[in-house]
Amino acid sequence: MIIHSVNASNVLKYSSLKLPEIPEQGLIAISGANESGKSSIGETVCFALFGRTFSLGPEELTKVIRWGETHCEAQLEFTCGDGVRYRLERFLDDAGNHSARLAPAGVNHDDQVVRGIEQVADRIYQLIGFEYEEFVESFYLAQREITTPHPHSYAVKTMAGLVTLEYCDAACQEDRDDAEEALSQRQQELGGLQQQMVELDIDPSLMPGLESERQTISRQLDDTQQLMEELDTASTAYQDAMPIRAKSASKAGSAGFFSLIFFLLAAVAGGAWYMLTNMPEHELSVRLNEWLVQMVPDWGEATLPWLLYAAAGAGLLFLVFLIRRGALKSRVAAYSETASTLADVLNRLDEGPSKVAADETQDAQLSEVETDQEETVTDTSGVDETPAIVDRAARSRLVTRISDWSATVAEVRDSVAGELDQLNSNLDQMRLRADELNQAIGIEQERLDRAARLKEMMASLNEKIDERQHYIQTCNLADELIRGTTREVSHQFNRKLRGLVSKTLPLFTENRYEHLQIDDDLTVRAFSSEKRDFMDLDEISSGTQRQIMLAVRLALSQELVARAVKGGQFLFLDEPFAFFDEKRTRSSLTVLPTLSEELNQIWIVAQDFADDLKFDLHIQCDRDMDQLPVA
Repeated sequence: MIIHSVNASNVLKYSSLKLPEIPEQGLIAISGANESGKSSIGETVCFALFGRTFSLGPEELTKVIRWGETHCEAQLEFTCGDGVRYRLERFLDDAGNHSARLAPAGVNHDDQVVRGIEQVADRIYQLIGFEYEEFVESFYLAQREITTPHPHSYAVKTMAGLVTLEYCDAACQEDRDDAEEALSQRQQELGGLQQQMVELDIDPSLMPGLESERQTISRQLDDTQQLMEELDTASTAYQDAMPIRAKSASKAGSAGFFSLIFFLLAAVAGGAWYMLTNMPEHELSVRLNEWLVQMVPDWGEATLPWLLYAAAGAGLLFLVFLIRRGALKSRVAAYSETASTLADVLNRLDEGPSKVAADETQDAQLSEVETDQEETVTDTSGVDETPAIVDRAARSRLVTRISDWSATVAEVRDSVAGELDQLNSNLDQMRLRADELNQAIGIEQERLDRAARLKEMMASLNEKIDERQHYIQTCNLADELIRGTTREVSHQFNRKLRGLVSKTLPLFTENRYEHLQIDDDLTVRAFSSEKRDFMDLDEISSGTQRQIMLAVRLALSQELVARAVKGGQFLFLDEPFAFFDEKRTRSSLTVLPTLSEELNQIWIVAQDFADDLKFDLHIQCDRDMDQLPVA
């Protein structure tokens, strides 16, 4: 950038500073005694551009305001590589209120005006290509001995192109540190989850065993309930059938008796009719006839057919009672199945579960669940093993008597009631066991669910740990690559810097020193043409040392111009020849305009200059004046 004008009020020494129409090229001299305000001009430019000065830190910026005043203003007009002339205005008061405004000169359209400290700073950087730190290390040498630039300064790193690499390296290291911290946290979390898994002590065989026993108990419950229903139904059927069967058996006996009587009557009547009809001369026939005459007063040939009729009627009644007897026998036989059913059910009582069988293995598993949950589950292994059948021999005899229908209703009723009571007792035990199993299964299911969640969390953590480890490896590789690139860029920068210095150093030292060795830490050694060897700076006179350092500083300026600046650039040197003799000063002033085609506008501050020296602009300061130019 090239400065065209500087206008300020109440900045440092000056109540009014007006430098219009500054030459765009050539040497601009600023001279005057100590405390005459020479450096204030450079610091005014610095304040206008960056809102700070070399001599004052950001926390004491209000000291820029002239003593006794409440505010200050600074205006700077300049041109950058885009060829546009800009006006930069900055305001500061003693309360710390700070504002900035940037716009093309003579333009007040809001869409072209940039306002605000941060916004103006960003726009300035876009226009001129450098920030404050680079500026004071290259284009602005203010009130100090010209020494070797610090190799770790932000400006030098920026000029070398290392800032971005170091930023990437710092970001990479920060990411790696964050990843390592996250990895450590994940590993601790994983260890905690693993400890919880150990404390859970999941037995894979426990849940299948509990569910198997619950299925067995459930099946036994169903079987017992069904058996009780069958026993109750069969007992009721037997008790209901017994009086009916007895009555039917009695009726069948009577029918059989009557059928026999009528069979005999039919046989006798028929035989008598046959003897009297076909064998009237037979002795039996004669006797029978006599007997009939005596018994039946009207007996004769006419009444003889009545025997046949009587035989037929008795035969018919025989058939009727015979059929009835058969029907009643069938009914009795049908009730026999009822007795068989009841007997079968009673016999099956030995096949069903007479009690809850307490399995030792399952009891041990239940105990594990109880211990883990600190809950008490009633152990059914200690339940009294009351036999389901009090007297199996008595039941066997009862079955026999039921089979032949000799068991009475009361006997069957009482016996079956006892069996049902025992089965109910077994059901209560099985339900208790089922409740215990359901409780144990619920507890174990909760433990299994918790273990499943822990496994999912552990799997997720392992994935994150793998990701973090892979990311850390990537960061390590990136760090190695960045550091390698940094070394190469630094080496290239030093080599280029040596090349730039080798062009300016002979001019400043009248060809006595032509080359420099500049290490990565910016340690400088100069090659003496006379001694034909590199010399440490301590072996060189102080004046020559400052000439060499000035050459290094100007080389940095040229490097920054080549890297970031478009168009011409100003250079502000605040008393660079303070320790030079007149000969070196004249030689340096001759050399400066020839350094670079881009370093067009060179400001030089000194207490005085020889009268015969010519400048494109010479600004003379006076310690007794607070205005420039003098009113």
